[in-house]
Amino acid sequence: MAASRNLHGTFDRDRILSDSDIRHIEYHDTLPSTNTTALELLGPLLDNTPALVLTSSQSAGRGRKGNLWWSSGGALTFSWVVDAAHLPVTIERRPMVSLAAGLAVRDALLNLMPNCPFVLKWPNDVLIGDHKVCGILVEQHSVDQRQAVIIGIGVNVNNSMRDAPSEIAQRATSLFDLEGHTFDLSTVLIAILQRLTYRINQLTTQPRLALAETNRHNVLTGRIVTLQIGDSTITGLCVGVDDDGQLVLQTELQLHRCASGIVVKWE
Repeated sequence: MAASRNLHGTFDRDRILSDSDIRHIEYHDTLPSTNTTALELLGPLLDNTPALVLTSSQSAGRGRKGNLWWSSGGALTFSWVVDAAHLPVTIERRPMVSLAAGLAVRDALLNLMPNCPFVLKWPNDVLIGDHKVCGILVEQHSVDQRQAVIIGIGVNVNNSMRDAPSEIAQRATSLFDLEGHTFDLSTVLIAILQRLTYRINQLTTQPRLALAETNRHNVLTGRIVTLQIGDSTITGLCVGVDDDGQLVLQTELQLHRCASGIVVKWE
């Protein structure tokens, strides 16, 4: 594994290590995808978790269901890697880690911009209004009979949607575009890492409170939502997220509890 090194002025390595529970930072100036690199280095990374795969520039970020995550210079893109055996979450509650990650990013961004109406779109997108500011991809992989949870997070921080393809610029935003100034990326990263630890622990200590907060900030509740599941779609009134983290849609015929899927439209 490449040794952690001075992070070229973009990130403060020593501060990240001292102010979070991260034990190792795998940094590269550029990467196609931090989640892909985490998977490639998974064996060594699992010897030093929680570990961080971090880059200043990501060229081929991955989203859910094979979607791509566009980013440019100034975005915060990283993957948090942990040995699943060390997670304070039962196997049954492990899918809810995705919800916890969304809450953690919202917490951190709200602390930076307390007057900004950050909301969540199930399972873990963070939006301002209808514009996406953060995407999260949670994956589970095994190596040498050990299982890892990888949480890839991309936040539009100092990049601008003026540089984005038009179809992305229409549905995304960044902290810079909203505030008109840049943010210290190490500060944003540390805030997210601290809240991620807190929110994952909360799944064990206060699971109902975590779910209540997810529902309180869920932009889909009360809207007509179209959810794609495989080759089929379901359209119904979103009544919230249930105790298992599933999205609940009410159609004319029945109540659907959806453990996975892509929200393709809400109105």
